Amino acid sequence: MQQTLMLREHGSKAEDMFIATNRIRVRVNSGVHLERRFKERKSIEKQPGFLSFELWKLDDAEACEYEEYLVVSHWESKSDFQEWTASDAFKKSHSEPRAEYILRHPVFTGYEVRQS
Repeated sequence: MQQTLMLREHGSKAEDMFIATNRIRVRVNSGVHLERRFKERKSIEKQPGFLSFELWKLDDAEACEYEEYLVVSHWESKSDFQEWTASDAFKKSHSEPRAEYILRHPVFTGYEVRQS
């Protein structure tokens, strides 16, 4: 519902909204570093079409070999997200070498909202 209200404020429809996710696995007891890194983010909120950001942690005590996070960003449209990924701000925020606590390359998945 919050995203729908934000979309109405921007003059967009929920059916145009795009959700970008990145699944990230980190070493056990290293999630705090990833959380801090995302808490200190600055540039994405200024990007046209950006609606919201969430960092989810998998609630699974059985996954004792790693901690898993899902980075979720909500966009007014897929083209807004694509413009973000082509921006200098995106390139700068992703230019550092992958942190040693991240176990593998993040897995991206994009979703088009069909109903809200």
